[in-house]
Amino acid sequence: MATIKKITRLKKLGVYDDFSWSSGLPDFKRYNVIYGWNGTGKTTLSKLLGALNVGSHPDFDTLEYSVLDGDGATHSQGTAFATPIRVFNSDFISDNVNFETQSSKAITVILGEENKELLEAIEADEKKLAEVKSKIKAKTTELSTKKTARGSEFTGIARTIGQGTQGAIVRNYNKSNAETAFNSLTSKELLDDEELETLSKSVGQETMLKQDKLSLGETSDSLNLAIETAKGLFAKTVEATIIARLKDNPDIAEWVEAGLALHNEHNNDVCDFCSQPITTDRIAEITAHFNEADAKLKADVDDLAESLRHIYDTISKIQPADKMNLYQEFRDDYGAKSTIVTEKRDQLLTSVTDFGKLVKSKKARTTEPLEIGNVPDLKELSEAIASLNSVLTKHNEKTDNFDEKRKTDSQKIERHHLSSIYDKVKTLDGEIETLSGGLTSLTDGIEGDDDNIGETKLVARIAENKAKISSSHKACELLNKSLTKFLGHDEISFAVNDDETGYKILRRGEPAKSLSEGERTAIAFIFFVTQLQDEGFDTETGIVVVDDPVSSLDANSQFQAFSFLKEATKNAGQLFLLTHNFEFLKLVLNWVKNARKDYALFMIKNSFSETDGSRSAYIDKLDKALEVFESEYHYLFNIAYNYKDDGTIENAYKMPNVARKLLDSFLMFRVPKNISPYKRLEEIKYDEEKKTAIYKFTNDQSHITGSGFDPSLVPEAKKVVADLLDMIKTVDPDHYDCLVETVS
Repeated sequence: MATIKKITRLKKLGVYDDFSWSSGLPDFKRYNVIYGWNGTGKTTLSKLLGALNVGSHPDFDTLEYSVLDGDGATHSQGTAFATPIRVFNSDFISDNVNFETQSSKAITVILGEENKELLEAIEADEKKLAEVKSKIKAKTTELSTKKTARGSEFTGIARTIGQGTQGAIVRNYNKSNAETAFNSLTSKELLDDEELETLSKSVGQETMLKQDKLSLGETSDSLNLAIETAKGLFAKTVEATIIARLKDNPDIAEWVEAGLALHNEHNNDVCDFCSQPITTDRIAEITAHFNEADAKLKADVDDLAESLRHIYDTISKIQPADKMNLYQEFRDDYGAKSTIVTEKRDQLLTSVTDFGKLVKSKKARTTEPLEIGNVPDLKELSEAIASLNSVLTKHNEKTDNFDEKRKTDSQKIERHHLSSIYDKVKTLDGEIETLSGGLTSLTDGIEGDDDNIGETKLVARIAENKAKISSSHKACELLNKSLTKFLGHDEISFAVNDDETGYKILRRGEPAKSLSEGERTAIAFIFFVTQLQDEGFDTETGIVVVDDPVSSLDANSQFQAFSFLKEATKNAGQLFLLTHNFEFLKLVLNWVKNARKDYALFMIKNSFSETDGSRSAYIDKLDKALEVFESEYHYLFNIAYNYKDDGTIENAYKMPNVARKLLDSFLMFRVPKNISPYKRLEEIKYDEEKKTAIYKFTNDQSHITGSGFDPSLVPEAKKVVADLLDMIKTVDPDHYDCLVETVS
């Protein structure tokens, strides 16, 4: 049997923030007594001892501990301590006795030596069951970690998808949406950066108006007709008397022709320019030069020039819309093609202008044919417009199908982001499947493998074998016998349930409702002591831990509890007794000392951080004063009388409890009436303001508030303790002097 030698390290166990076993502390012995004020950390320590058999603490996932056993082996988080440990504390009571339903679990005891083989089989199965449960817990933890990791992947990617699709798929895209979409993904569908950016822009836009396409209309036919007309006019000539100067100088010819028209209109024989007479011969000569055919040809040229001006105006009005009127993904392409359309339009306008000038020049050269030369060509502009219109077609189609397109693009983005976690999720899925299969094997067993029958069958086999060798009725008899002896009457009793799965708690044959705190403590403690005799525990080779078994018990019941405890644990392999009750402490100390037991005495204390006032628990040697004084009253007076303020919270922390207990004890014998401590204090003749301060300090500061440490505790403790001692001295000087003599 391996005993517990020392707890070398405790970290992140509630109030045990970071404790290490000091070199000055003795090792744990066979019998160990641990004293501590309420709230210092006794129950936390008892729960740790109770968790050693499992190798982990249910309430502290990040706990770190190191326990050295008597054989020199070290046990830490994740490794089970083999020696069976039984613990009596609040957890034991809640796990075994239900006072709300007036019921408890069953206790079974061994009947007959002939069942030892079955007992050995049960022990072997229970050991194997503990191993299986440990493996199940480890795999369950690992499975939970994998599932959490998988869930985190989907939670993170859902946030990315939600932002990237802007509600186009669902308004609030979440983890569930991502997992559903991932399940329909058969392979990765990753996009390159350019595709992703294009789709993101598309999804991020609002619907836009459709745009009219550019059109040349009838411009092509008009231009072709003008070109054909020009060809005819350019080939046409007029017979005329040729005046060389006019022929060679078209601008002068145009001026002279206009002047002839004005001369004929005003019937003037004098030139209005030079004031010289114009002869009839000269008029005839000019008229012969500008004859009717010539006039007709020039008129046709003017008509053609006018047509070209209309064509020019029509072409100049071809103006692409601003690219900002289009969806973002089309803007760059549309802008480039708009530039080409503008360039081709301007080139065509220049060509039409040049062609118009050529046409006009025919008026000065009506007597000779002209070469048509290069003519305006709509082909390049027409192709540029067609190319531009193809972008507008896409834009308009998107508007027509905007909602569907936005959703489709969003789904592409969704599949892209899901593809980014595809490999990791698939790996996790494989690991989860493997772990789930392993858990199934651990729970249900492996078919055909007798060494791996699984947790379910192990539990059933253990229960079946227990039923063969045990009797819950025998344990019930032991419970009732002990309970009657403890309480001094048989009003309260246990009775076996009809299905033998546990016991009913009765008072005079009826469900025991409204049990007092003392009765509840007695019932739970008797149940624990009786359970030490069950088939699953051997007291002589096991470890017993008892945390405050006398809570809520009166003085007489405390003696009964001690008597039962002493008898039940006198041969225990190792015993740990934890208490905050001074009278019970004295009973235990007298027992272990007088019986010359192999014992060690400890005390749980608290220290406080100088920076933030945080509290830490640690194990120390038992205060010698606790051994010296025969009553708690003397001990409490000694602490108060010798209290020195050193300015630390650690030193002042215990004083509210000390002051409260000291005050209650003093008032109890000074005002022996059946009234509350407050009423007793009212009857004491002393300074009223100081009495109020004493009562408030002892009542408020001695209870856990959860609000943290008040820095005023240090000066307040100093003042109130001094006032309390002064009150005792003022009210009963002789009594005070005797107390001082005792503690001196």
